[in-house]
Order: sequence, then structure tokens, then C-alpha cells
Amino acid sequence: MSANWERGLNEAQGEYVTVLGDDDGLMPYALRELDRLASRTGAKAIRWQRGIYTWPTIGVEGEANLLIVPFFRAVTEIDGRAQIGKVMRFEAGTDSLPMIYSSAIHRDLIEQHRAAVGRVFLNIYPDIYSAFGFGYLAGTYLSVSVPMNLAGLSHASNGVATLMNEKKTAVASDFSTLNEAFGYVHHPRVPDKMILGPVHIADSFLHAKEALFPHDDALVFDRKLFTERCLGAIPDTDPEDRERVRQVIRASIADSPELLEWFDHEAPSFPPAPLHTFRPPRFGFDGSTLSLDAAAFDIQNVSDAVRFAASLVGVGTDEVSFDVPALIEMRALVWSEQEKLARAEREVVQVRREATRDAANVVEANAQVQALQEECTQLAHQLNEARHAASLRYVPRRVLRKVFGLLRKPPTAA
Repeated sequence: MSANWERGLNEAQGEYVTVLGDDDGLMPYALRELDRLASRTGAKAIRWQRGIYTWPTIGVEGEANLLIVPFFRAVTEIDGRAQIGKVMRFEAGTDSLPMIYSSAIHRDLIEQHRAAVGRVFLNIYPDIYSAFGFGYLAGTYLSVSVPMNLAGLSHASNGVATLMNEKKTAVASDFSTLNEAFGYVHHPRVPDKMILGPVHIADSFLHAKEALFPHDDALVFDRKLFTERCLGAIPDTDPEDRERVRQVIRASIADSPELLEWFDHEAPSFPPAPLHTFRPPRFGFDGSTLSLDAAAFDIQNVSDAVRFAASLVGVGTDEVSFDVPALIEMRALVWSEQEKLARAEREVVQVRREATRDAANVVEANAQVQALQEECTQLAHQLNEARHAASLRYVPRRVLRKVFGLLRKPPTAA
């Protein structure tokens, strides 16, 4: 897979490059909108929130005929290094980074990577590796919540074969055999067990760090946290099978006596983990994405799924408007402002207590109290604005623009 992607990237001639699997689908408006964003911003990497479609032929029980379509309308600029840190703390997923499988990557970044390393894909997970590599090289990148493609999952998908099937399939066997033949091997500090989800993340990060940012001390690999995650991801139910996997995990930390001591005496034992699934607990709209049974709408393949998803998203020939506030983002803003307000109020209480204990500092304390009270008042105003904005999620844009315009105007004199 990695060698195949490398060859494809070598042959590509465009200014921006993305990868589309043969079971995936590009949304009809995608190239037009990506061109507009690239022309207006000059961003070297544009990442988007992809939709998901599972083919009827996926071959995993309960996973067929699923369609997931995001409904956000936002464009944000993200700091790549900071986001990599979040991913490695397991606070965000790798798909929040600009992986070439759901991003448009400028040729300058591709050539920059080649100049540094000699090639682009360094391990057996080219999609996830590219997320870390381009996330770091880009510095900052655009993140677009409008789906530009549907990632299709079928019986031929490597991800399905290695993440969603306990038994080794022909696809999984080919994946291992061909990677070995082309010289792609797993990182020695990572368990040789692909079914464990965290393995893909750590393997890709370590290869990227060693190749591109070995001296960046802000981006580190917490081996203990990673080992705990691997232990919690063991899907086997048979005690002997579970113990064999634990020993595979233990072998990956054999170079660290301290970690071995912790593993043998303190490492937790978790219940069997469920295999990776894309199916939500229930179909419907969850405030950000819509999940449907594709078979109920006579969707037979990814082409059908793209047409249906595009009709739901509602992007026609007009330019996509990214100024519609998303409910989940507004809720996050409200929560953030509430936290700031609570923190400022706690500081007011603390200052008053200190002032009572030390009468000599009353004047200075009163000044601090007044400043903090002003901050509380300002934050309370921002909180009300955030709450108000959150309640306007489904108001027409012309009304929103008018309301937000009034909110921004300074108060007139009485």
C-alpha cells in the first residue's frame, strides 16, 4: 500500500494532491471549493471532515450499508504541532490532522518531505503517517468541516482487514507479506499487533519524529500511556489469547527496565475491548453528523452514496457559505466562557480573603477586586453572547448577520 501510494504521488502532476481509494467517492463540489479555498488563503494543506460509507460487501457483521454525513459549516486554522501533541495525548484523532487521504496537500510540502527523507511514506500506514508528516511540515493548516469525500469501506479495504476482523483474511495476509517484501516494517517500540488501534498512531508518530523532528522536545511519545492504551484495546476473550497479546505488548518495552517493572507489577488488566466499529448506537442526527441505513434508500455503491450525501449537504452550484454557526461549536464556546467566568469569580473571592487577613494591603486588594469584578462583568457579557449565538443555530443567515452586527456595535450614548 505504501509503495503503491509512493508511486502514485511520484506520477501526480497537480499543484495540490489528494489520495482517493477505489472504493471512495469525491463529492461533486469538492474540487471547486478546494480550489477557492486554496486560491484565497494560500494554505499549503487543507484538511476536511470526511463522510463514511460502508459497502454492502464489507464482510463484517453489522457494518454494511452505513452512511455518515457531517453537517458543519466551518473553516478554522490549526497549529500542526499543537494538534500532533493532542493526538499523542489521545485527546484528538489522527483524522484531525492533514492526512493526504482526506486533505489537499501542496506540492511544496511533498517536495519538502522528499528533500528531508527521500520519500513520503515511511511505514506501513501511509494515510496515518502522512497526517503526522504533513501536520508538522505545514506549520498551520486549514480544517474544513464540510465533507469533500466519502471514505468507502469494503471487503478489499486494508483498514477493514486489519482493524475490524479478528481472523486473518487474504487481504490482511497480502498486506503483511507485501509490506515486508518492500521493506516496510513496524517500529520496534510498537507491538507487532495491528488489531490494536493505538499501534497505528504510535508507529506513524515515531517514524515521523525520527525522520522530521527528532529534536523537538515538545512532541514526545509517552510510552506508559501508550502501553496502557494497548492493554485496553485487546479484543480477545480467551484468557490464553489475551495473555499472548499482553506478552507481545510487553516485548515492545523490553528496552526499559522501569517500564517492565511497572508492567509486571502494576499494569492494569482491562475487560476485552470491542473491535473497531463505525456504526453509531442509533441512527439519526446527533447535532453534528447524520447516520443512516443506506440500504433503506436503495444505495448500492459509493456513487449512489455520493449523490445522496451531496443532496443532503445541499451544496449546489453556489459557493459554500462557512459562516453558519455550528451548535456543538457554540456549546464549546459557552462552556469556555463559563470556565473563564468561574475562574475570575474564584480569584475575586481569594483576593477578598487575603485582604481581610492583611489590612495593610486593603487598598491594593480593593484595586485587584475592582479589576477582577470588571473582568467578571465582561466575561458574563461574553457568556450571554455565546448563549445567544448558540440559540441561533437554525436561524437564516441574513438574520444572523444582522444580529451579530448589532452585538458588535458599541452602545450609543443616552
